[in-house]
Amino acid sequence: MKTLNPGIAIISCALLSSMMADGASSATPAKAVAARVCVVEEKTVPQWSEYYGFVRSRNSVDMVALVMGHIKSVYVKAGQRVKTGELLLELDPAEIQARLQAAESRHAAAQASLTEADQRFARVKTLFPLAATKEELDAATARLKSAQAAADGAKAQVEEARESLRYTEMRSPMNGIVVDKRVNPGDFTMPGLPAYLGYPAGRVLMTIYDPDALWFEALIPERYSAAVTVGAKAAISISSAGVALEGAFVEVVPNVDEFSRAFMARVDLPPSPSLKPGMFGRARFVTGEARSIQIPAGALVARGQLDTVFLASGGKAQLRLVRGGKRTGDKVEVLSGLAAGETLIVNPAESLRDGDLVETMDAVK
Repeated sequence: MKTLNPGIAIISCALLSSMMADGASSATPAKAVAARVCVVEEKTVPQWSEYYGFVRSRNSVDMVALVMGHIKSVYVKAGQRVKTGELLLELDPAEIQARLQAAESRHAAAQASLTEADQRFARVKTLFPLAATKEELDAATARLKSAQAAADGAKAQVEEARESLRYTEMRSPMNGIVVDKRVNPGDFTMPGLPAYLGYPAGRVLMTIYDPDALWFEALIPERYSAAVTVGAKAAISISSAGVALEGAFVEVVPNVDEFSRAFMARVDLPPSPSLKPGMFGRARFVTGEARSIQIPAGALVARGQLDTVFLASGGKAQLRLVRGGKRTGDKVEVLSGLAAGETLIVNPAESLRDGDLVETMDAVK
């Protein structure tokens, strides 16, 4: 049997003696008190650990400008739902349109030179070898190849300008919600340059996330790496959203941070309008097993700051001081004061005293 804390024993002994004295001074009941009982059992129970984490989106996209320019129009705001392909913002296309027109002009000129070179090559090839020399044929061939290369280059410049013009319109890549709009009309943006360098728009113009694809990310100490694996059960609690659910780890990052000595583990979350990225919560999971005595909560009688129980021994009630632990549903853990095999009185009557005669009834599970 586990022993009590010595610091508590000195105070509790006097109180317990007083309780027993009160019972002894009372007249012994002429009739035994009926009492329901249960047999104390020590069982193997799971040991749980709990660590904090945050709600994150499994599908989040940072919208980045791919061309340089001023923001012409912004069509969305933070918190707005958008659909795939919906126009989010536009950059001023004037400069790129001018570049496209210049590229198209160069392409037209290159095409004209190619046509001329092709016609010259055809004439020289017809006259060779009677009226045209080998040198003239080689020159015509080289000129045709050069004109073809110039035309291909001019065409590529046209395609590049057209692609750049397409990038002046930024559209949503998925159905989602705009998390943060970081630009306004008139802002200037350059691809790849962050805001701390002095550009008001920054590199990321806005962020979009899928509200139906969320998971919970928790930082787990490395000592639990054997217990936290893909498929291991976890209880997730997010009090601010009123969410409490049972899940399983779907992804465990195989890397331990060298400073925090922890690794990342993730649990899928169901779609919920109350859940938002960044919300704080806790993940509770099994880390091992231990032997424990748990009794019906109704068997534990609080007397001031002390916990007591009544045992049925030899047909009499026996008052016992115990140390209670965590409550789980209708059960309470007893840390010390009881041993397996003892008979415990459940829901004892308020009038029951130490030494009273008891008549046991059906056992309680």
